[in-house]
Amino acid sequence: MMRIFLITLMAVGYSKSTLAFKSPERVLLATQEWFPFQYQENGEIKGSNIEKMKCVMGVMDQPYQLTMTKWDRAQLEVEAGSQDGFFLASHNSKRDRYAEYSTPLDEQDWSWFFLSNSGVAEMEDTFFKSQIEVAAMFGSNKWLWLHKKGYRVSKKPRTAKALIKLMLNEEVGAILGNEKVINEAINDMGLSHREISIRRLKSKPLGVYFSRAFTKKYPHFLNKFNDAVAQCH
Repeated sequence: MMRIFLITLMAVGYSKSTLAFKSPERVLLATQEWFPFQYQENGEIKGSNIEKMKCVMGVMDQPYQLTMTKWDRAQLEVEAGSQDGFFLASHNSKRDRYAEYSTPLDEQDWSWFFLSNSGVAEMEDTFFKSQIEVAAMFGSNKWLWLHKKGYRVSKKPRTAKALIKLMLNEEVGAILGNEKVINEAINDMGLSHREISIRRLKSKPLGVYFSRAFTKKYPHFLNKFNDAVAQCH
């Protein structure tokens, strides 16, 4: 059964009297377990991205609530209107249909991981795309990108460790993931980095998506959020 951790964090900062426009009483934000960026430990949500969100909401003096859930569910709940936003995410046109993207708070490196003895050569050639199964975290921008670019993708792993196990069991020839997240998972699993090769694909900015229903109700919120981001870098 899926466990969802709810933690209400009351931001501190400027008094509400300084806010020129109506603000929400509480912003509902969903995120995923994504060590070391955000993770749950002993009933607390921790990580570098959590600290960045605390800073931004503190500058805004904006109360908010965090829900940690599966990444595909976080996005579905924003689309359905039960959450106001999800973070941290890279930009894509599918998400743009139901949400608006903030100023980036961070960036990530998209990297290929594959077994060093697998003989994998070029991930972008026609033979590789047509013959070799690959994988990424289900519901992630990387997973959608692989489909868009014509790669063979059928697996739906929902954690970094599940993704790595697909590679170790040779169910896929390569995996595409956030370099830091996958490396942390490799370390946690006690695997040797010598048996796994890495090839960086590109870097992508990471921001927050707020539902269009939310930004319509609070039309000045996103601009204030973006201004606060600039103060937290």
